[in-house]
Amino acid sequence: VRVIAITSLISGVYIGMLNTVLQPFTLSIGLGLTALGILQALGNRFSGITASLIQPFTGHYADVFGRKVVIVVGSAATIGSMILFLIAALTQSWVVLTTAYLLYGISMLSSPASQAVVAESVSLEPTKMHVAFSSVFLFASIPGAVMSFVAGVLADSVGYFVVFVIAVILESVALFIFMRELRETKAPGRTLESIVSRDRFSLRSAMSLPKGFLGFFATFAMDSFTFGISATIIYGMLVDRFRYSNTEIGLIVGTLAIATILAQYPATRLLIRVGPKKSLALSEFFGCVLMLGWWLSDSIPLFVLLSVVFGISIATWVPAQQSMLMAHSPSGERGSLAGKLAAFRGLVSFPAPIVGGLLYQTFGYDAPLLASAAGILLTFAMIVRLLPNGAR
Repeated sequence: VRVIAITSLISGVYIGMLNTVLQPFTLSIGLGLTALGILQALGNRFSGITASLIQPFTGHYADVFGRKVVIVVGSAATIGSMILFLIAALTQSWVVLTTAYLLYGISMLSSPASQAVVAESVSLEPTKMHVAFSSVFLFASIPGAVMSFVAGVLADSVGYFVVFVIAVILESVALFIFMRELRETKAPGRTLESIVSRDRFSLRSAMSLPKGFLGFFATFAMDSFTFGISATIIYGMLVDRFRYSNTEIGLIVGTLAIATILAQYPATRLLIRVGPKKSLALSEFFGCVLMLGWWLSDSIPLFVLLSVVFGISIATWVPAQQSMLMAHSPSGERGSLAGKLAAFRGLVSFPAPIVGGLLYQTFGYDAPLLASAAGILLTFAMIVRLLPNGAR
């Protein structure tokens, strides 16, 4: 957990910067909101199609061969994507930019292995898992409280390229730490013969829904889709509609990072007290408030205030989702199940930013936000009806 937390802290520095500048940077190359939506659909780290298709395979192989090797490969892929973003910034090439987005999505291949490492490091004990996932999430969020502000100023004063240079350097440090310090948590004992005969993997098996997990998968996929319609392109929407600068976007994103950090402790205490299901339901409530607030707002102070709501929604969702999934995963299949969830969720939700971009350019600013709000209400109902009560 310590290594994952430290590397999350390091990576969080440049991820906080990317959260501020990546959407405005894409528009700066001359692409519109629909094109931005397509690129987010391809390479968004949490719901893009490349991230979704790669994770069931890498989650499976993390269960077979170990967690560490998969995490190392994911870090190397991240470095490659940042180099391509840097080249795109220097050349203004949309072809290089598209390739960078694709590799950025692929770099999420390490996520199932990282989740399994955290869970196994605390022996799958529910309360400890809640705290461990919350701690890792907190460490990943801390740098964004500062660097989101810094990124906007750097992009306006120096240029976008400096953000990607910083990202390459920092992820290289994280890769070094993974290779040197990360300890394997997968239990030994599987032979080469068992791997060859029993652990062949295919896209068909990756897409098959595990028995008893349909409610999990459908609910989390619906959440990703409905949020993705607006949240994956919101900063591009604000730049296009209100002509906000990178510095102003940085203020909004930085406030989100601070709010996420400050909400983390009470969200963890809430998670321990009421369990994952009620935490997820509360997150959806705040998500609906967020969408309606974005719809009605037209000034920086209001968007900054809504970033606080967004931060609370994130803090009450991420650790609760991870804890619920790991607590209900069969032994020996934690990496695979996390990967399958990512694949299913991504296949359902990857069109969301495209839908959002098309709604924006066809019907205007209001349309994607109202569509997201309606979908979040549906997700809330699915949480109440389909997700299990209790930690196990």
